[in-house]
Amino acid sequence: MINFYSTLIGMGTYLIKNEVPQKSDIIVVLGGDITGQRVAYGAKLYKLGYADKVLLSGVGRYMRNQALSHGIPDKAILLENKSMTTFKNAQYSFKIMKNQGYKSAIVVTSQYHTRRAGIIFTHFFKNIHLTICPVTYDPKMTQSWWNDRNSREFIISEYMKLVLYYLIELHCCPRQLDYPILDGFFMRKK
Repeated sequence: MINFYSTLIGMGTYLIKNEVPQKSDIIVVLGGDITGQRVAYGAKLYKLGYADKVLLSGVGRYMRNQALSHGIPDKAILLENKSMTTFKNAQYSFKIMKNQGYKSAIVVTSQYHTRRAGIIFTHFFKNIHLTICPVTYDPKMTQSWWNDRNSREFIISEYMKLVLYYLIELHCCPRQLDYPILDGFFMRKK
């Protein structure tokens, strides 16, 4: 029984990439967060001086209003509002960063999304130093995620998306697919 619980804890822990923020050219905040925690944490990092610019990737206009309300000045905000998936977040954010000449970024997302986001962003961000930071990191969550329905669904969904990413990227059509399946296919119905 102890091995079973250790496996469950390990599953939750593996998905979380929790790096210490480092001074960077830009903070990239990923969309897809209805709670506003990602923008709030990006604003906190901005105010602490980790970067002079914040790129809001995903639902840009909505996130822009949140960023402004958290005290990020309009001149510090860059918007990427075309992406609907993590793969597209990375692809479009990379184009913006390349055009601006940025060489480092902090990527802000939800804790269970950090592993996959880090893998996908690393795929695009060659020669750009990345730091992956979750909005909140609570080690206790990895020790009981299976007791909460939402956490269970999210963890299982992330593992399915990771497996699909590896299968597609490594064995099928590297660098040719749009990958909408990775984010949209396993999304919960509201």
